Amino acid sequence: MAYLNEEEKKRIIEEEELRSQVRRRYEQKSSGLAAVLSTICPGLGQIYNGQFGKGTAFFLIVLTGLFLLCWGIVVLVKSPGGSAVKIAGAPVISRSEPVEMNEEGIVQDEMQKEEQPTERKQESSKRKLPVKGLLLTVAGLILMGEGAHQAVRDAIRTAQRLNQGYSPSRKGGQS
Repeated sequence: MAYLNEEEKKRIIEEEELRSQVRRRYEQKSSGLAAVLSTICPGLGQIYNGQFGKGTAFFLIVLTGLFLLCWGIVVLVKSPGGSAVKIAGAPVISRSEPVEMNEEGIVQDEMQKEEQPTERKQESSKRKLPVKGLLLTVAGLILMGEGAHQAVRDAIRTAQRLNQGYSPSRKGGQS
């Protein structure tokens, strides 16, 4: 097995660099494919266009927005005023001691509950919205939506710019 000397290694590396420059110069990028890739996963269109750092940044921005959205929803659900945890009308048996009833057979505790509906209405109207959960949810939605939109937009523009700058029909190659 023959080993390459330093001159041969250097020549091969230079040839490969030249081939990659020619390939980048004359390879056309599809702006439609870049847009579809960025729509599927923000950042893929940038990676297709050869912009790995920008693609990673767009992906992380949208992933951060998704995290904020999920965190905001969890905060909304777990908050004391959250409505997703309560099950309306579900009978719960929590005590095994005798229950007091009146002459009509109505449980005394239920009569007291029926007599105080105005207090419940006042309590429910006094509930405050969990501001932290709402802010996190809105911030997540905005970050996800705008990040995905900008990723698609940038992928299309970059592909078009690459095609204009490296068109083989143009003299001189780059503008």
